[in-house]
Amino acid sequence: MSKSEFPKVSEEQFHRLVYSNWDFQQALSALTFLMEDCDLNEKYNKVDLRRFKCYENQVIISFCRPFSPSRSGVHLSLKLIDVRLTEAEKEIKDRLLYLRNKIVAHSDSEEMHYKGVTIDLGEDVNFQAPLFIYDEGLGLSTHDHETLELLLKRLMRGIAATLFSLCRNDPERFDTYKKPRSFREQSG
Repeated sequence: MSKSEFPKVSEEQFHRLVYSNWDFQQALSALTFLMEDCDLNEKYNKVDLRRFKCYENQVIISFCRPFSPSRSGVHLSLKLIDVRLTEAEKEIKDRLLYLRNKIVAHSDSEEMHYKGVTIDLGEDVNFQAPLFIYDEGLGLSTHDHETLELLLKRLMRGIAATLFSLCRNDPERFDTYKKPRSFREQSG
């Protein structure tokens, strides 16, 4: 592909490609930890379930970040990385985006899942205390894990191929050091 044949990639799109690669690596690592540590056919205590939920939440957040528009409106373009999703891949992507938007990154009331009860603190004390029981379960199945693992690898290969093509056509663009604005500068 010559320079003129390759699509123009803005600076924002370039940064999104680079960071999407990192996001998908993070998602794949968290998924690997989850798959290695958690047998979905076993029963676990609350502490272990919450550890697994942390892995799962990291999978969801890292996977979804490239597909969520940045402040400048840029998101990862599957067309740019030449990846077409299968129906199963579209389904898992849509489900993860839903979980991210409604449960993991935001607590939308229509998706909250808990049970509240009151407990009597005893006959000598005329007082009841609230107790809340939360859904500690995981949202993804073993099949979801397998589908997602393959999808992440395909996405990472697509990004790698695109970045290699960009580098062949514009190697100077890769000699860069992108640093963030400090938190104080962002909030000030």
